[in-house]
This record gives sequence, C-alpha cells and structure tokens, in this order.
Amino acid sequence: MTTPNDPGQETNVPPETGRTLYSRADLRKVHNISESTLQNLWTDRENNGHPPVTATLDGVMHWDGEVWATWHHELQRRRAAASTTNPPKLDGDPEELVGPAEAAKICGFADSATVSHYVKNPPEGWPEPDDWDVLPTRRRPKWKRWRLWQYLAERKGRGHAGGRPKGRRGLAYPYQGDERLTLARQALAANPGAKNADLVAGLQVQTEKTYSRTVWNLILKSAREHPEE
Repeated sequence: MTTPNDPGQETNVPPETGRTLYSRADLRKVHNISESTLQNLWTDRENNGHPPVTATLDGVMHWDGEVWATWHHELQRRRAAASTTNPPKLDGDPEELVGPAEAAKICGFADSATVSHYVKNPPEGWPEPDDWDVLPTRRRPKWKRWRLWQYLAERKGRGHAGGRPKGRRGLAYPYQGDERLTLARQALAANPGAKNADLVAGLQVQTEKTYSRTVWNLILKSAREHPEE
C-alpha cells in the first residue's frame, strides 16, 4: 500500500490529497479476494461500476482504498439481494463482525442451525470465519457482513438459502437440466460471437426472478462448453 505523495512515484493524483492507494496485490491481501476474482471484477467494469484507476505507480494500477471498498461492499449487497428468493437481511455495516444468529438472518436461513452445520460441513463458497469469540466451553465463529453477502451473490443454485438445491449432485456438467442453461444456449445460437456482457441483459428479463451477472456468466460458460444436451 502506498500514498500518492511517496517520493519518486509517478501518479496522476495530486500529492496533497493524501489518499491511500491499493494495488491489486494490496486488495488481494487486505480483502482476502483471489487474483482471478479481482481480474474478473475489473474486466466487467463497464457493467459493475468498478471504480476507475486512481493512479499508475511504476506502471502498476492503483485504486483509492476507501472508494474501492465502499463500491465492493455495495456490489456484494446488490448481488446478494438478487440471488435469493428468501428475505435476506442486507443492512448494516459491511465490515461488522456477526455471529451465527445474525449470519442466519443475513442469509435468510430459518435459524442458526444451518450456519452451525455449514461451519462443520461448508458448501461451496461458504466463507471461513473472519474471527472467533472464545467462550468458556466453545468457540463461536464470526464473519464480516460483506463476506456473507458475497456468499449469497455467488452461491450455486436458485433461490435456495441452503446452498445447492436437491438433485444438483451427480450432474455431468454445471446447470445440466436447468431452464436457464437452455435460454443461454438459445442466446448463443442466435448471437454467434457475442460476448457475455452483450447477452446478460437480455437473459435477465427472460426469467421471473432476476439473477446476478455472475450467475449468468457461469451459466453462459457452461452453455459454451456444452452447447447440446
């Protein structure tokens, strides 16, 4: 991490601003986000509103750390709201640490039993706890709100608070038999050579429930790899 008034740094930000700048490597460490996810967010910036580069230091792109974090938290909140038919609780401070009871409310679970089960047998994408409360007889996990929003946004399955819906196991490939995969195949057949960004908007209006761009990108990926049943 660096600030734009570091000596010898080339920057397009006035030195007096004093903003803390993060490179992609910094974002990966600070927010515990993979390199591939950060790259995908930047690639899809025209659709997701990714903040512009604040400065280029020694040829490396940097972003205002506070601006980037605020944008990313709100992105996860919106995507989480679009990814479930259950009523998730998506208000509150993104960085606040919450225990199992509040985590259940965030995810739209009936109670904290599902959260406790996920800690022991996590479904795909379930986040590792960010911290633990040490109690006399046990440890209680805690998560940052935005990590749970991110789980909701990116989990597999449709409108199901418990991860993948029944019957998902044993599929030959992702989304096999899913009506959305059929829609994606039809869109690809009708628009050969089109990019995902050009197709998602049209696909989103063809289903009763609105799914995030991330979900549709995964469906389109499967449709490209498996154009026929």
